[in-house]
Amino acid sequence: MSDILKKISEPTLRVVGYVVLIAMSMYILTPLLWLLLTAFNPEGGPFLELPKSITLDNFVMLFTGKPIKGRAGAAHPFYMSVWLQNSFFIASVVLVIIIITASMAAYALSRLDFPGKSLLMTFILLIGFMPSMAKILPLFKLCLMFGFIDNLFGVAVVIASSLLPTQIWILKGFFDSIPRELEEQAWVCGCGRFGTLMRVVLPVAGPGIAVIALLSFLGAWGSFTIPLILIRSEDLYPVSLGIASVFIHNPGEIGLAVDYGPLCALSIVYALPSLAIYYLTRKYLMQIRVGKMEVR
Repeated sequence: MSDILKKISEPTLRVVGYVVLIAMSMYILTPLLWLLLTAFNPEGGPFLELPKSITLDNFVMLFTGKPIKGRAGAAHPFYMSVWLQNSFFIASVVLVIIIITASMAAYALSRLDFPGKSLLMTFILLIGFMPSMAKILPLFKLCLMFGFIDNLFGVAVVIASSLLPTQIWILKGFFDSIPRELEEQAWVCGCGRFGTLMRVVLPVAGPGIAVIALLSFLGAWGSFTIPLILIRSEDLYPVSLGIASVFIHNPGEIGLAVDYGPLCALSIVYALPSLAIYYLTRKYLMQIRVGKMEVR
């Protein structure tokens, strides 16, 4: 009897597993399908529907620089092309700051011995794990002091400071795995510490640089809380804050006052840089091994 029940239960559990998998896939893919269809739909709305015709006007609107008003006649303009430029500027500045500062700090922590090193590393780790909102009050007062309010460069500096502790720890692990013999050979050839870092260590630590570059760009590109607190002018909004502002300024029943076509097109364009950076850095990511890094 038990054998019969076992034979019956096995295909039943398999069917249940497939049903759960299909349900989860539909839950994840349906919003993406709506996003894609609405971006090419001249009359896109908040519901999933096949477009009667396909248009690229929604994408053209992103780069015209002209205000776009909601279909219900809402007076609030939103400047999508400006939002994209602001997001690119913030993410680029954060990327440069993180790569330069994290490389130098991680190299120093990996190679130099000094009193209080363990305490400093623990302090850096604790700062990295501290919730960002717990630090926002002193950060806001510092931003007021340095004139970082309504300043895209100031926003980038604050975002970089929140991402830096974690990136230092990640890159330090890569530096630790690089044999010191490589540096000693460079010193024999006349390179100083900075020259060794630039010519030997950083090229070998390419996978680590790629990792922190990817994480830094994604963290800055999708940042919402810090721009929300520091930016007041709507023409300085990044994409993340700009999309939210559309729904704030265009209230209506289930968002019917929102022009979804350009917004969905903006969302697709907003996702492309992250996908492109991952595609370009994937060969470095694949070199990462659990617990160590291959030195090539």
